[in-house]
Amino acid sequence: MAAIVPAAGCGARAGLNQNKILAPLCDQPLLGWTLQALVASAAPLRELNIELKQILVAARPEEFAILEALFSSLTDFAPSVVLVEGGATRQESVGNAAQKADADLLLVHDAARPLLTPDLICRVATAALQKSAALAALPASDTVKVARGEGDGAVVADTLKRETVWLAQTPQAFKRELYLDALALAQNDRFDGTDCASLVERLGVDVMLVKGELENFKVTFAADLERAQTILKVRQNKVK
Repeated sequence: MAAIVPAAGCGARAGLNQNKILAPLCDQPLLGWTLQALVASAAPLRELNIELKQILVAARPEEFAILEALFSSLTDFAPSVVLVEGGATRQESVGNAAQKADADLLLVHDAARPLLTPDLICRVATAALQKSAALAALPASDTVKVARGEGDGAVVADTLKRETVWLAQTPQAFKRELYLDALALAQNDRFDGTDCASLVERLGVDVMLVKGELENFKVTFAADLERAQTILKVRQNKVK
């Protein structure tokens, strides 16, 4: 299996003067926690007969030197972490990495979700091996309204059955050839999906839902960094 980490965004909504994946989070950059979780999954994955062969990080070339220094700290991970030039969109970044991946199974995880666990990685990877495609997601806990219009002037167009609504997370995992086929179709149709699973769905392939984790949220705003730091400190205190 190859893990792909799209990390070429700028994180403008976080209100930072740098890419949010480099923002300090406890004692290291945010991306370091994401990579540590992936590295920590190698042993439990091996018990499931899944070998994590490589981690590919799609990033901006101007940040390569900074990231290489971060990767050097991952001394307990035998395969090297591979840097790939990111694209103008998340889809392009994942595609660039998928082309270079040397594995039959791809696991894609957002760089800005630093609190994932090895257990979730294992469950998503196992599901993808069974069904060719899988993603972590949370069942909706609130009533979901479909809007007609935008902003405060919008009105309710429909109310969905809450039981059928899931909120997508990452990791998402796919057989490599399946994902490349889905990517080729998306490029041909000029379709830009908001996640990888939406590309595979367009092929008519079933994507298995795997229950995600509440703490596996995406750091988007400055307040999310504070929340992540609080959770990490609690985790660190439990280990002591």
